[in-house]
Formats: sequence, structure tokens, C-alpha cells
Amino acid sequence: MKPEHLLLLLIMSTLQVLAQSATPVVRKDSITVSAGISKEQLALENQLNGIVSNGDGALRNGDAAEAITQYRKALELVQKQSLLTEQEARVEKKLAVGYMRANRPTDAIPIYEKLVESRKEDCGTVSQKPAECADARFELGRAKMYAGDFSGALVLLKDAESQYVRAEKVEGTFHEFAMIQVKNQGQTNVLLAVALFRTENAAEATKTLESAISQLKRVQSDESILIGIRDDASRSLEEAQAILSKLKSHQ
Repeated sequence: MKPEHLLLLLIMSTLQVLAQSATPVVRKDSITVSAGISKEQLALENQLNGIVSNGDGALRNGDAAEAITQYRKALELVQKQSLLTEQEARVEKKLAVGYMRANRPTDAIPIYEKLVESRKEDCGTVSQKPAECADARFELGRAKMYAGDFSGALVLLKDAESQYVRAEKVEGTFHEFAMIQVKNQGQTNVLLAVALFRTENAAEATKTLESAISQLKRVQSDESILIGIRDDASRSLEEAQAILSKLKSHQ
């Protein structure tokens, strides 16, 4: 199998895209407020959510181009209305997902770079939010890999994996949350293995895939966690095993 075919096998996988949600903001911008939020802001947020919902629906129906159109419209609204400023990151993430689904990773990269920059504090050794740091670096690394920048992806994915390891320790008292971080480690290592393979380090790619398989098996077999988490791990496990088999057969 040609190297590019091995890569295609990976990037066509159905790694779960986690929905992003914004924390409600309490404001006192108007004399007339509802639950601490002005009626003006509520109206704008309802308008914004309607546009974003249209984009989400288009994405579910496989129409990435229409989803991008709707997310861009939502971003324009956010940038025009100061009351929606704190919604900008949420909408930008949606737009980046649209670009990725439309096979336009180079358009997604600047958005993910901005997100990585905003998460710098979460990457510190004393941070209690290493998973958020890891998520940002994972998404940027994946976008760079899809764009063919395997060396750039390699650095980011290694950083993401190490932050997910930290996140597992931070979440240690909450078993299910900790296991989600183990799953994230495994899924990151699958991508990392392909980046290693494409940067001519097949031996390290094999070791990384073996680590991913071990991590994903650990999650898959844990009957104490939600079935959805286990199923997601199972899909990635099948993918990792298939890639490892093909890689070994062509060494």
C-alpha cells in the first residue's frame, strides 16, 4: 500500500466531533433584564442560535458548503454586535469544523491557531485545564496533517497527547472523565502514528499505534463507563488495528 493510501485510511475515519457549548453570561446592559440578561441580548442570542442551528443541520445532512455559509453569517453577526462578543469562539469553532468537513483544512488552520493561542494558560504545569489545552492542539494538529504539514502536525499531536496524560491525572477522582482522557490519548496516538509514518519514522509509528491500541482496549473493556464512550473507543480501536496490520505488512 502506498503511504498516501495509508493516510487516507486514517483521515476518513469517523472520530467523534464533540459539541461545543457556551457558558451563559450574566449581564446588566439594560434596565429591563430577564435572569440577569437584557432582552436585547436575549433576542440577539436567539437570532444567533437560529443561524448556528441552520449550519448544524446542514452539516448533519452532509452539506458542508451550506454549513460554512451559515456559520460565516453567524460570525458576521457576532462581530457586529458587542453583546455577542463572548460567543465568537464558539462560532469560530463551528466554522472550523465546517471547513474540515468540506476538506478545506487550510481555512480551518488560522481558527485553530487562534484557539491554541487563547489556551496557552491551560497548558502550564499547574493548570487544572490540561484537557482544554490538549483539545486545541489536537484540532490544530489534525488540520495541519490534513493539509499535508506532517512535521507541524507531529509537534502539536505530541503536545496534545502529553496534555491528555496530565488531564487523566487531574480527572483521577472522577473515573469516567479520566477514561475519556485515556480514549483521547489513544485517538491522538492514532493520528500521531500516521504523522510519524509520513515523516519517515515507521518504527516509532508502529510503537505509537501499539500504545494507542492498548489505551483504546482499556477504555473499550471498562464496563463501568457509558456505552457511548466505549463505542467511540471501539471504532478507533478497529481503525488503529487495521492501520497497524497494513503498516507491518509493508515494512
